[in-house]
Amino acid sequence: MNRWHALLPNWAIFTVLTLIVVLNLISSYFQFYSISNAITLALIPVLLTSYFYKLKFMETVFFAIFMLYFCGIAFNLFPDFSLSEKLSESSFLGAYALMIFIMLGRLKHVKFEGVVTWYLVVVAIINTYLMYAMFANVKDYFNDSVVMTLAVSKGIMLLIMAFLAFAIYLSKETSQAIIFLTVVCCFAFADVLDFTTTMYVQFWVFEGFQKVLQGLGLFLLCIYTYNHQEYTKGVLTNDRTESIRKSKQLTA
Repeated sequence: MNRWHALLPNWAIFTVLTLIVVLNLISSYFQFYSISNAITLALIPVLLTSYFYKLKFMETVFFAIFMLYFCGIAFNLFPDFSLSEKLSESSFLGAYALMIFIMLGRLKHVKFEGVVTWYLVVVAIINTYLMYAMFANVKDYFNDSVVMTLAVSKGIMLLIMAFLAFAIYLSKETSQAIIFLTVVCCFAFADVLDFTTTMYVQFWVFEGFQKVLQGLGLFLLCIYTYNHQEYTKGVLTNDRTESIRKSKQLTA
């Protein structure tokens, strides 16, 4: 995994991760929920600024994911606004749908063996049942059918994301596959903790780690995007060099 930290030097990575953990846990302990949301919200511009300082281009799908996630967090800052929860859930849903779109493009290169295929099928069935049981127990707590539909849809998106990311990881254990699987796990567990604290019990440790996982997922997603763009840039440069070399040979 010699490429995973190419975006920032080690001291900057350590500083960012320490601030994400410490500030979110402190704000959750003292119940400064607006501050914890603002920390995660401010993290996205900081990460994008660092990214564009080193690379001037980002594929539209990755930029859209960051913007949708930014909107999802931003709408949570205004709980008194009647549409804030719906708009927030819709934004997160759109971001997860785009992440699935990215993984579908990687899936065409995936090859499975018989045992791996059956293992993935069993895992998918178990996770589907657990998600169904969870929503079946709390469906009466939803006062708005639209919010319930968005929450269920987001759960399905997370399930598909986890399945695809795990499948890609089992097929090729590259650093990028590991990073993306970690990103998906961070977002999935963050949403599970958010669901738990909303529907069952409010505990500052759960709330703090939910924000920590959310911030860590965004941080790793930015690293994944940077590595992907660097790789794409390198491939295009090599192709262009090869094309120029061949054209010179033809005209010589």
